[in-house]
Amino acid sequence: MRNDGTGKAILVTGASSGIGALSVRALALAGHTVYAGIRQMATRNATAVADLARYGTDHQVDVQAVELNVTSEDSADAAVDRILAERGRLDVVVHNAGHMVLGAAEAFTAEQLAELYDVNVLGTQRVNRAALPKLREQGSGLLVWIGSSSTRGGCPRSWPRISPPRPRWTPWQSAMPPRCFRSASIPRSWCPVPSPPAPAT
Repeated sequence: MRNDGTGKAILVTGASSGIGALSVRALALAGHTVYAGIRQMATRNATAVADLARYGTDHQVDVQAVELNVTSEDSADAAVDRILAERGRLDVVVHNAGHMVLGAAEAFTAEQLAELYDVNVLGTQRVNRAALPKLREQGSGLLVWIGSSSTRGGCPRSWPRISPPRPRWTPWQSAMPPRCFRSASIPRSWCPVPSPPAPAT
């Protein structure tokens, strides 16, 4: 159903496929206005953008794609600015963007790991820098981190050794509540079992 005014304005990063795409659809069906943060909307992920638009029409829900590359501060700023311009507020940010790598730890160069940290860790900070000032101004808001249980033994034994940097934001997220609580912006995290990324239908 469409947002009747009681729903939230929500941004989900990394929403072109997998958990991100499914989260966008579930939140929209619950009556919220959901922006799917997707990079390279006109090229690499054009099909995902078209699928999302068709889903919104078919289910009469308020979903739309917004260009968002979490490795770019300008892109994060522009995505949040667009939501604020169109909705006047931003209530929830779901940090889902991230890469998963499979293989022995020594198989990856330092440069490759740095690229992963740039997406999985620093990407959340870029989006937070864009969003948190508005959440403080509103006096309310919710930050949600989607992590991975694989770092705590949740990876299937049949998979090669996994080396994701996503848990590195856990101490950073844990350090945020005192400051965020004073401004009513509450951090939360959720760690689903690992699953291969798959397009949502």
